[in-house]
Amino acid sequence: MFYKLENLCDVPPISLYEENCDIPTFRTFVNLQFVELPLDQIDPTNEDGQEANDARAQGTDKNNILGIKSSLLSKGCDTSQVPPMVGRQQNSKGLHPLHEGFTRIASYNSIGQNSIVVLMGDIPTDYSIEDLKDEVGLGCNDHMQSKKATHSDYAKRLKKYIDRTHNVKRDDCSIWFNGIKHSLTDKNIEKIISDVYDLKHAANTMESFDSSSKKAQKKISQLTKINVDDVRVWNNKTGASFETMVKSVMEYYEDFNAPPHVYGYLNRTSAEDAHHERVEMVKRINKFNETFRSIIKDANRVQKDGGIFDMIPLQGFIPQILNEETDIVPVDKI
Repeated sequence: MFYKLENLCDVPPISLYEENCDIPTFRTFVNLQFVELPLDQIDPTNEDGQEANDARAQGTDKNNILGIKSSLLSKGCDTSQVPPMVGRQQNSKGLHPLHEGFTRIASYNSIGQNSIVVLMGDIPTDYSIEDLKDEVGLGCNDHMQSKKATHSDYAKRLKKYIDRTHNVKRDDCSIWFNGIKHSLTDKNIEKIISDVYDLKHAANTMESFDSSSKKAQKKISQLTKINVDDVRVWNNKTGASFETMVKSVMEYYEDFNAPPHVYGYLNRTSAEDAHHERVEMVKRINKFNETFRSIIKDANRVQKDGGIFDMIPLQGFIPQILNEETDIVPVDKI
């Protein structure tokens, strides 16, 4: 429910928030109540006077400020959404620290608003301000003109969680996500954990190679004295993928009628997982080679009987020319 602001001193009655807004239950923010506060009593900065919106990878989104400003001027305040969140305990400046709602506070300031309704609360003794930033800064993005937390936002906060927590395991990262309100898929969560935890953990126990494969190829050449141009590599994650390696091997065959020297390496993998990942890579290459040998057998059989073997039997093309093609276009018509 929107409350139209008649002037810069106008503030929605707290009773409208109590009637329309369902306050979420938080682990890291308790004793919650709606309070009217002057904007100059809300502090969005840290002790050095810098804007403290570090729940976001790039801080406060300036473009989103314009969207919220437009919404405030045309529609007013949405009293069904949780307002900006501030701490009850004042900081060293005598102000209430802002925990969530940085873009909205900037928007209110841009239109010259005097006071607003906030959600005031306390951080339980079992949690820190960083824990609150994880849960509230990432999870509370359902307000007007909201911009959802991005992959980079979650990655930034997950890295901070790992840095400040002793002996974090990979499963702890999944538990951390479970403590935050989000709409991420399991695949997205796994990718973020891989980008942050796996990379960080691997860096502590393994020599790392860039995913473009150049560094790995040079390392192989250095160790084996093989010309680097005759080396092909692939890893267990991304970048130098299996498919890319196979394509490169085929191109090498086309040029030299012989196979290159192929080696594998691990990416974003800790020492404790290295053996398992190498076993899986060997299984994959063995399966591919077995399949390829079967293809060669089929080719020999067909050609022995006087036929022509096509590994990729292209049948034709989908009809796409408007007002002209209606049926499959056979290869022999090309």
